[in-house]
Amino acid sequence: MEQRQRQMKKILLVNPYNPKSDHIQPPLGLGYLASCLRQNKFEVIICDAHKEKTKAGSLVKVINKENPDVVGFQLYTVNLSYVKNSLTIIKKINPKIKTVVGGPHSSALPEKIFETLGDFLDFAFVGEAEIGFPLLVKSLDFKNPNLKKIPGLVFRKNGKTYVNPPYFAANLDIFGFPAWDLLKPETYPEAQHGAFFEKFPIAPIVTTRGCPFDCSFCAGSKNTGRILKKRSVEKVIEEIKYLYGKHKIREFHIVDDNFTLDKTYAKNVLQEIIKLNLNISFAVPNGVRLDTLDAETLFLMKKAGFYLISVGVESGSDRILRLMNERFFTKQIKEKISLIKKAKLEVAGFFILGYPGENLREIKKTIKFSLSLGLLRANYFLFLPLPGTPIYDYLEKNHQISGSLLDNFSFTKPVFTGEIGRRKLKGLQREAFVRFYLLRPMVLLKNLTKIKRPRQLIFLTRRAFRWLF
Repeated sequence: MEQRQRQMKKILLVNPYNPKSDHIQPPLGLGYLASCLRQNKFEVIICDAHKEKTKAGSLVKVINKENPDVVGFQLYTVNLSYVKNSLTIIKKINPKIKTVVGGPHSSALPEKIFETLGDFLDFAFVGEAEIGFPLLVKSLDFKNPNLKKIPGLVFRKNGKTYVNPPYFAANLDIFGFPAWDLLKPETYPEAQHGAFFEKFPIAPIVTTRGCPFDCSFCAGSKNTGRILKKRSVEKVIEEIKYLYGKHKIREFHIVDDNFTLDKTYAKNVLQEIIKLNLNISFAVPNGVRLDTLDAETLFLMKKAGFYLISVGVESGSDRILRLMNERFFTKQIKEKISLIKKAKLEVAGFFILGYPGENLREIKKTIKFSLSLGLLRANYFLFLPLPGTPIYDYLEKNHQISGSLLDNFSFTKPVFTGEIGRRKLKGLQREAFVRFYLLRPMVLLKNLTKIKRPRQLIFLTRRAFRWLF
C-alpha cells in the first residue's frame, strides 16, 4: 500500500444535540474512543453538542476552529436528523473530512446506514469501536487500504455495502479510562438520569459490558456483545479514586447493563468501595435485573453508599412479561422489591406501556401493579420499537412498522400504538404519572424533599412537562 504524504492526525468526536431531551451526562462511549485514539498518537477533541446546545448549523464554528481530519458521531436513532444535517454541513465546509458514525443505531441497522444518512457519510461501525476506529484512521494514510480487516467497520465499495464482523474485547482494561480531561464531568448539570441525586457532581462509570439475555425490546447485545466482560476490580477502584481526587466527583452512576449479573464480581467491587471509606454515593440509573439480586449484594450496596436501586419491572401482566421474553414474573417482582426495601434502599421502577399485543385491561393492570409495589419513583415509557431488537424485526417483517418510523422517533410521544390509538395511549401514560405522583401526596412530598438545588427543580419541571404533554 502506498502511503500518503500527510498523515491523518486530528479527530473530532461529537455527541449530537437533541432539543427534545433533558438528559445531559458525559458521553462515556466517546471518552473511551478518545482514550484509544490517543494511545495511537492521534489528537482528539470531544464536542458535547447536547450539553452545549450546539445545533447542526453551529458546528461550522467548531469545524473551522479545529480543522479535523475525521469527524465521528455517537448515533442513537432519536438523533438521526441532527447527524444527517451535520454530515451535509461538514462536507460542504471541507469534502476531504472523513465522516464516521457509531453506536446503537448503526449497530442495529448497518446494512441501511448509508441509505439512511446519505452520501455524506463515509464509514460506520457496529459494536464496540475502540479497536476498529484507530485502525480506520491509520488506514486513511494509504491509497488502497484493506478495509475488510478492520473489525466492525461498515463501508461502501463499488456501490455495495460491506459489514465487517464486530470484535468485542475480552479484557476491558486495555481501553484504559475514558478521557476524563476532555469530558470534564464536574462541569455537567444536575440533569443526568432521573435528575435526582444524593451528592454532586456526578460521573457515570462502567464496570462490565455485554448482555446474555434476550429481552425482546432491547438491543444491548448488538452494542457490547452477548458475553459479560468485566474490568478488573483494581481498575474500577483506581478510576473512582481518580475521579474523586482530580475531578471532585462525589456521586457515581454505574451505567452497566448488568452490574449485578456476576454476583461474586459485584460483591468484590462493593467490598473495595467500602474499604475506600470516601464520602460518596452511588446509583444504578440504567437499572439492574431483579433476578440477579440477593440479600448479601443489597446489604453491600447499602454499605457502599447506594441509596436507590432502579429496576426494570416492565409490566404488571405475566402474559406480557412472557411476550417480552422476561425470565421473571409478578410474584418474583414483588419478592425482590421487598428484599431491596428490607436492605433500607429506595426503589425506582421502569414500566413499558403499549407493548405489541397488549390490551387496555393489561395496561391498566400495569399501572395498578406499579402503585402496589411501594416504589419511590416510577417511569412509564411508551413502547418504542428500537431498531435491532427482536420485536422491531417482528413488526417490520409483519408490515406493522415502516421505514418512516425512524423519522419520528421519540421517547415521550407515541410512535407505535397498535390497536389502542395514539391519543388514548398518551392519555394512559399521563394517567399513570398523575396517579403515581400527584394523587399520592406522601409520595410526591417525599420526592420533593429530595430536590437539593433550584436548578435541579427547573430540570425536573421541564422533564415532567415533556413526559406529560
